[in-house]
Formats: sequence, structure tokens, C-alpha cells
Amino acid sequence: MALRDYRMDNLRCVLIVLVVFCHLMVRFAWGPVTGTLYQVIYVFHMPTFVFVSGYFARWRPAKVVRNLLIPYVQFQLLAVAYNDLLAGREPLSNFTLLVPEWTLWYLLACMLWYATCPLLERARTQQDRLKVVGIAFVASILAGCIPWIGKTLSLSRVFAFYPFFCAGFYAGKLRASQIISSLSRPQLWQARLASLAAVAVLMALHFAHGAAPAVVLHRSLPYSSAWDFVARTLLQLAACAWCALLLVITPSQELAVVSEVGRNTMSIYLLHPWVIHLLMLLHLSLLPNEALQLLFCAVVTIGTCVRLGTDRVSHMVCWWNRIGMHQPGRTPSGQIPTDGNRRPSQDGIRWVDKRKRTS
Repeated sequence: MALRDYRMDNLRCVLIVLVVFCHLMVRFAWGPVTGTLYQVIYVFHMPTFVFVSGYFARWRPAKVVRNLLIPYVQFQLLAVAYNDLLAGREPLSNFTLLVPEWTLWYLLACMLWYATCPLLERARTQQDRLKVVGIAFVASILAGCIPWIGKTLSLSRVFAFYPFFCAGFYAGKLRASQIISSLSRPQLWQARLASLAAVAVLMALHFAHGAAPAVVLHRSLPYSSAWDFVARTLLQLAACAWCALLLVITPSQELAVVSEVGRNTMSIYLLHPWVIHLLMLLHLSLLPNEALQLLFCAVVTIGTCVRLGTDRVSHMVCWWNRIGMHQPGRTPSGQIPTDGNRRPSQDGIRWVDKRKRTS
């Protein structure tokens, strides 16, 4: 028996919507509001996504091959062939698996992060786990100083986002979502206000010297100046605060369409770039003002996520998930394993032992 963690499903829905919206906004909108939204969203949406990935991460080589390597190779082939055709080259003449195309960096990075899970498992105590996250945090900042680090193997992003993966991994061990659900209402509001205050302070510092350069926001290339080092540090701290805030404000109940989209983010992540390619081929980027451009991006984002985030579409697109799906003991991502003598309580989070008699 397995129980879904709807808090994480709902959070993944919010994050995938922001991912799609940002990718559309970069190509179909421009102006001061667009620039500010871009700066704010890029602070936290991918770090939090990586945190959620770490939350459910387990090192199972067969599962990594099935759920990450197979889709990575498949969609890398499609993306390289498409780009070669647009450039007038022979299809797949420049094919490589070492430099992922556009959004596919995340799949490659996840494979590398998952491979470290056995090492992360060795940290048994809270003190040791905090040390691991701290070391990963420092490495994420120092990695930008390496001049050759970049998009090959997504190494720059692998290092930059790794502390969030580690934090998510250990939060999953602690069942952090259930701990949040067990907080009293005053405690929950205290956590929300503290997180909000941290976000406000760190975002103010982040914007104190103007907009952060793209190299800092994307975390995909080495630093181009000494200020980038400081900006990356503030960015990472702000992302931590945002992650904490999103965890404590996301509801833990199942929310129909929201939760369904949240459990089917892979199909959205893989297919939404092709929706954008289609829109660009149709030249739908000539709207007259920024308000209409952002409205267009929002409408397309919602439509894309709702249509591609259904169980039916996910079942068709993510065909590799059906490989070995009847193996005993397999627990899908987003589900919490339980044993046969425990059933979920009404809030969908805690468990009640069926062997205990009720008075």
C-alpha cells in the first residue's frame, strides 16, 4: 500500500506552471514587468523543483535508467534532429549526449544527483546531514569560479542545485511534509511569517544592486565578474527561504486538477518545449503590448499544463514507466510507502494502525 503526498503534488504543480510560464515569457513577452517576473521566478522555481526531486530520490539503477536515461536519450535525439533541420544541417550530424538540449539538462543532472544517494545515505545523524548540505552549499558557490565549468554534462547546474537536492533528500528521510502537517495553527503561521520575512529581506538584498545577470540566474556558466560570486551567494540564500515558504503555504489536501498536474510533471516537462516550438513556427510573438503578451503566456501555460498533465497523456507519453511496473515493492514517485497493517487517516497524511482497537 502506498499513500500519495498531496502537498508535494500540489507544489510540483505550481513549479511546473512557473517553468512553462517562464519559458514562454522569454520568447513571447518583453518589458519591465516581464523582466521583474523573470528575475523573481528564476530565484526559486528550479531550486525548489530540485528539492522536491531529492525528497523522493532513491538510488535504484533500473529505475534511473527507465525514468531518466531512456527519456533523456529519446528527447535528446528529437531535439538535436529538430535543431539540425532548422539550421539546414544533416539530421543528427551534431548529436551528443554530453551537452543536453535546452530543458533536458534537468534529466542529466538528476541522473548524476541520484548516483550520489548511496553516499548521502551514510550521513545518519542530523549533525552529519547538516554538514553535507553545508558543504554542498559552499561547493555550489565556489563552482562558478571554475573557468571551464559549463553546459557539458550540465556540471555548472549540477553543482549549483546540488545543495537543494541534498536538503530535499534528508527532508524526505524526516518526512518533512508530515511534520509540517502536524504543526498547530499558531506554529504554522509562525513558520510562514518567518519564511516570508526571510524572503523579503533576501530578495531586497538580491535586487539592491539591480537585476542579476543571466549567468547568475541560470547557474549554467562560470562567473564573468567578481560581483557574480556575491550575487550567487544571495541567490542561493534567497532560494532557500523561498523553498521553506512554499513548503509551509502549500496545502496538503488533494486538489483535483492541481494534484493531477502535480503527479504528471514529467510529461509536461518533456512536451512543453515542443508546444513553444510550434508557436514560434506560427509566428505568434507579435502581440502589441506587454499586458497582452503576458496574458497570452498565462493562457498558453494553463492550457498546456492542464492538457499535458492528465493521467491519460502521461500514460501515453511516459511509456517507459510501464517497464517492470508489476514488480513487487515498487513505489511510484510521490507516494509514501506504508505497510499492510496501516491505513491513511482522513487528512491523507498520517497513518492509523488497523490492529489497534477503536473505543
